Amino acid sequence: MCSYTSAPSVASGDFNLAKRPIFEAVQSFQYLGSSNGKNDNKCVKERSMIGNRACYANRQLVNSSLKSRNSKLQIYRTSARPAVTCGSESWTLTVEEERALAVFGRKILRKIYGPVKGNELWRIRRNDELEAIIKGENIVRFIKRQRIRWLGHIERMQGAAIPKKMPNGKLYTTRRRGRPKMRWLDDVSTDLRKMGINEWRDSARDREAWRRIVKEAKNHPGL
Repeated sequence: MCSYTSAPSVASGDFNLAKRPIFEAVQSFQYLGSSNGKNDNKCVKERSMIGNRACYANRQLVNSSLKSRNSKLQIYRTSARPAVTCGSESWTLTVEEERALAVFGRKILRKIYGPVKGNELWRIRRNDELEAIIKGENIVRFIKRQRIRWLGHIERMQGAAIPKKMPNGKLYTTRRRGRPKMRWLDDVSTDLRKMGINEWRDSARDREAWRRIVKEAKNHPGL
């Protein structure tokens, strides 16, 4: 919140007639879709709520029997998923955060594809059934694919570029007690090792080779 106060009068000896802004101190603020000052788990929950609102805004299309499931899936991929994953190229994900994102994605898919009938009873679709329908292209792999693509982009940048300097930067100071947080570069490198790619820097300089790696990450079972 920002408010303005009137400048002192000229008679008081202060000739600064411009209004002075007064900024309210806050514990957290939202910037580019993420809340700064909050823990990562809470940010993931907020992103899931944004995705739910995007689906609710298109609920008539999602619930319509006149729309095919492929059309509804396209609505999810172009409205709800981008709302959740905006800026995800720079995310580091814990196991708990990946689980929360996967739950959100499966919930939307169950709304799109509905229940199935087996043994004269209706039941919701299992996780493996949903994975088979979308061919393994879930929201977690989508985020990891975006991160890998961004890694190749910054690797091909000039050496003086700020985005290229940031992942390799080090803070020469004391740190808190306990296990340090996972760095973004370490997290993405772990994903590449799961795909069997160890010397990724050489591959990143080759655009065609890196495109194939990004395409493989879309539904790689190890991610």
